[in-house]
Amino acid sequence: MRKGWVFALLLASTLSLQAQLPAGSVAPDFTTTDIHGQSWNLYNLLDQGKIVVLEVSATWCAPCWAYHNSHAMHNFYAQHGPDGDDKARILFIEGDPNTNVNCLYGSAGCNNYTPGNWVAGTPFPIINDAKIADTFDVHYYPTIFVICPNRKVYEVGQWNATDIWEQARQCPVAYGQTNAGIFDYTTGTALDEVCGNMALNPAFSLINLGSEALTQATIALKWQNSTVQTIEWTGNLGLYGEAAIAFDEFPVADSGSLETRLLSVNNQPYDDDQANNNHIDNFEPAKAFNSLKVLLKIRTDQYGAETYWELRDEHGLVLESGGNQDVGPNGGGKFTGIDGGPGAYGNNTIIRDTLNLPGPGCYSIHFVDAYGDGICCNYGNGYYKLYNLDDPVYPIIWGGKFKAYDDRGFSATSTTTATTSTFAAPPALRLFPNPASDQLRVNISLPESAHTAATVFNSMGQLLLAGPAEQLPAGDHLRNLDISQLPEGLYWLHLSIGEKALVKKFLVQR
Repeated sequence: MRKGWVFALLLASTLSLQAQLPAGSVAPDFTTTDIHGQSWNLYNLLDQGKIVVLEVSATWCAPCWAYHNSHAMHNFYAQHGPDGDDKARILFIEGDPNTNVNCLYGSAGCNNYTPGNWVAGTPFPIINDAKIADTFDVHYYPTIFVICPNRKVYEVGQWNATDIWEQARQCPVAYGQTNAGIFDYTTGTALDEVCGNMALNPAFSLINLGSEALTQATIALKWQNSTVQTIEWTGNLGLYGEAAIAFDEFPVADSGSLETRLLSVNNQPYDDDQANNNHIDNFEPAKAFNSLKVLLKIRTDQYGAETYWELRDEHGLVLESGGNQDVGPNGGGKFTGIDGGPGAYGNNTIIRDTLNLPGPGCYSIHFVDAYGDGICCNYGNGYYKLYNLDDPVYPIIWGGKFKAYDDRGFSATSTTTATTSTFAAPPALRLFPNPASDQLRVNISLPESAHTAATVFNSMGQLLLAGPAEQLPAGDHLRNLDISQLPEGLYWLHLSIGEKALVKKFLVQR
């Protein structure tokens, strides 16, 4: 084993050429005036406990006009605005500095192009203020943000009212005196199907939503109603204060239900809002294929260049991939309007590919949509389907209606002798200590010489750190990763090994 090598990753300068504000970052405040002369301040709305949906458009933008006429925002406002449950507000922003206010009312006096009257029938405020688009680093139209009362911002796609509310209802909203909640939950795996022994690494943010400081919480983790672990947390969190909580890794080998529940808050068995006191995930047995050859069939939507996929083995190594390499495995929901990069599919196109599996075992397929609205159903009836090669009529696995990512696990069996994999034994990646505070030790085991590079992503898929590429010989290698500049929270280290990759989760906790 080689010891003492420093492995300090450098902060990446950008997420991508078209990066927006990173998900979960603090929204910048603004004060502005709508077209009717009413003043609006973002933080004032948030301090009232309102969830704010910010729609940034341009009057000349054809997709913006189509989305406007879908009435998704109108329906959302009717259900959750002041005449609905009064939990949200919408601010429509005309974000092009070269467009005058007349364009919002139609072509008369418009100094640019507009397909119609944006004001007629719109019940929520319309604001002509390009500075807001600049403040939120908007690069394309429409860009839609959900901003939570704790001032954290999340970009969403051109979703319908139900899907926007699904995102909005995940916002922590202050209520009462003693109130703690479970948010930003992850099981440590993107898969809901169990194949073989699956390692779960549950973690979440404990957030104080009460006016009284949060000083104590008892949290239980249960599998099939049997307690796996109990954590006694103590601290001092003010309103919207957060603490990162991580349970120990534990394996499961069958279907079942995973539940995390708050048993006490400030030494009381109940708090003022029990709706956010537990989280449940259900796991099912993985579908099985009867051979080592699986037929993958894809039908793209009207934006085929936004699609990318990977076939992975049980260690997370990428065996095959397809679609736009400029999107990549972590490019969901980051950008849109992309040109066709290497491997990009055409629009409304059917693709067939035979996946050659190296041997019996567990696998997964990972689909990405660059814009974050899946491949079905708003912009074409796209789908993906996986078949047994000898039965290309009835799919074993299918999907298409997702947002940024879709991951499905499956198994494969064969009566023939399994072919050998690229490595005589799989590479291994270990991280310790975990949780870590300032330094994370990275142990890499390689059965043969390989070209490696490491990157670190946060829980929303944003690239935060990127390290230099290295050609490493076979054997064990130890590196020290400087994480002192990372905020507390959950992260993933992605180690590429040639054309394959290993991914491990780690928690920063101080």
